[in-house]
Amino acid sequence: AGVGRLEVWVPLPSDGPAQQIRSIRIESSYPWSVRRERENGNSYLYLAATEPRTGRLDVRVSFEAERREVLRSAVADKVPMRREDLERYLKADQLVTLSSRVRDLAHRITLGERTPEGKAHAIYEWLVDTMVYDKTTPGWGMGDTERACDVQKGNCTDFHSVFISLARAQGIPARFVIGFPLKKEPAGTIPGYHCWAEFYLDGVGWVPVDASDASKTMDAARREYLFGNLDPDRIQFTVGRDLRLDPPPCAEPLNYFIYPHAEADGKPLAPVAIQLEYRDRPAGAIASAAR
Repeated sequence: AGVGRLEVWVPLPSDGPAQQIRSIRIESSYPWSVRRERENGNSYLYLAATEPRTGRLDVRVSFEAERREVLRSAVADKVPMRREDLERYLKADQLVTLSSRVRDLAHRITLGERTPEGKAHAIYEWLVDTMVYDKTTPGWGMGDTERACDVQKGNCTDFHSVFISLARAQGIPARFVIGFPLKKEPAGTIPGYHCWAEFYLDGVGWVPVDASDASKTMDAARREYLFGNLDPDRIQFTVGRDLRLDPPPCAEPLNYFIYPHAEADGKPLAPVAIQLEYRDRPAGAIASAAR
């Protein structure tokens, strides 16, 4: 009530090496446009309304997604990234730090490893063996490397923030990827996100790791699989941390972007929620609807 201007940013899935997105349909009671974030190429919906109606606002996005397994043996970028484009993925983010503690820990973990992939694998193994998947200890879910190093607990965001910090401390470009997991059932609702990380190898491309999922199992084969490989049961939405959208929110850059962000007269608006409803399509395609 009494809001002069409402603005909403909603993340959208986009095509990538492991997924194809088709037939995007958007339902909104206000005009909208689809925009693309410059640094990482993320796609999102933006809408602005003057003197909006009071009450609940739903934006419904439906799409068809074809998702494929990512295999380390098949990871290859057709167009190698330029070194200047990789520089961003060697720098610290607000919560993905490169402190002296992080650099010292990265050095100790990777001692004796000579190759970037060997160092990345050592970091992954240390994470899987050391950190505990936990969503009860206060502070989880922010992707705060320093906090995660203190308590050695957290969710997928925390696991992969530490991986990225440690990899970058060893000169390995690494980035954050977030989306939604999918269940084995042919239809259902996904209430929360899942994220993973990627590190870059010259001549190979972006190699995925999912250390948080690996930490949940004692199956050695499964743990090894999740270094360099990803199952197809996930939908990728956005890449990166400290995201700057266009037009930029009045709040700070977004820590990560999987939930919609809304502002009323330049102030963050809550609650804002998202859920993914999905159903399998014949011939391997997955039809999904996000609210």
